[in-house]
Amino acid sequence: MSAPDEKDPREQGPEGPGDDAAEGAQEPPVQEQLTPSEKLEQPAEAGKLRADAAASIEKTAESAAPAPEKAQPQDAATKAQTPAQPTPKAAAERPARPAREAEAKGPARNAPPPGSINEIIAAALPEVEINAYMVPSVPGEAVAIEVKREDLPAVMALARDDERLDLKYLRCLSGVDWQDDGLEVVYHLWSFNKAHHLTVKTRVTVEDPVVPSVTSLYPAADWHEREARDMFGIVFDGHPNLVPLLLPEDMTDHFPLRKDNPLQEIEEWQGENLREGAGEDEGEE
Repeated sequence: MSAPDEKDPREQGPEGPGDDAAEGAQEPPVQEQLTPSEKLEQPAEAGKLRADAAASIEKTAESAAPAPEKAQPQDAATKAQTPAQPTPKAAAERPARPAREAEAKGPARNAPPPGSINEIIAAALPEVEINAYMVPSVPGEAVAIEVKREDLPAVMALARDDERLDLKYLRCLSGVDWQDDGLEVVYHLWSFNKAHHLTVKTRVTVEDPVVPSVTSLYPAADWHEREARDMFGIVFDGHPNLVPLLLPEDMTDHFPLRKDNPLQEIEEWQGENLREGAGEDEGEE
């Protein structure tokens, strides 16, 4: 039997040996745990969270930023040895197109020798302003004359019908783009009976590229004028059927041989490569 003063250990609570101690002890009040989303719904808690976050970010930025260095004075020798730092660019810039070299001027113009056919034309058409000089031709040299477009029909008719000239054969008709100086039409005439040739030139502006047609005098000019219209945009007034010859019929605003053509530089580059290749082939032979 147990002693009367002792109590059964099974009757003791977990907090102590006596029931009085257990009853006298007061448990701390249980605080309700809130989730972050529930805290944000409460104004006081939301303000506190925002303030804590801002303070944390500011503190992190201050610790990461390097301390400013004091600029040390440099003497003249030190400054001279210090390389200049390039200024950083915001974005890569497209390199500028290289400047085009100025085209080589033609050889000095030599006046035709006395008794040349230009004197016959000047005497027959004294009202026509003529600028005459010699140009290379095949064979030898030829007389070239520059006339205004309004005088072109009279000059071409005289060249064909005058027995002293007898220039009944149109060898070629071509266009030239002189850029700021306008567009030029060149006529190469030949006489089988006299065995001499004449080059006739006339020039117009890009804004008004109209030249009288000579198809009524030289039927061979028909296709030549159509080709010049396609390649240079020169309009031959009086042509019986000035429709595209080499280009599609609906392509009336694109002139491949003008120097403002977007592909003109590529065409020049291809031509230079072809000439260089031809030179190498000749050297190998």
